[in-house]
Amino acid sequence: MQTDTTKPDVAPVPIWRCKNKECKSWIREEMAPPSPVCPLCSGAMIKSIKHLPKLMNKYKAPKK
Repeated sequence: MQTDTTKPDVAPVPIWRCKNKECKSWIREEMAPPSPVCPLCSGAMIKSIKHLPKLMNKYKAPKK
């Protein structure tokens, strides 16, 4: 039996990550509020880059 082991296409994505080294919290920049606060530890967040799979936009706007 063979399994599909292909990796998804990844790209560098701007993110906000928690400044606290023990906290693993992060959020995509496009989904974050203007000055995000860590939702797990309430600490400060800093901008960074993470290699993530591309998002698929499944919502289709109704035609007018």
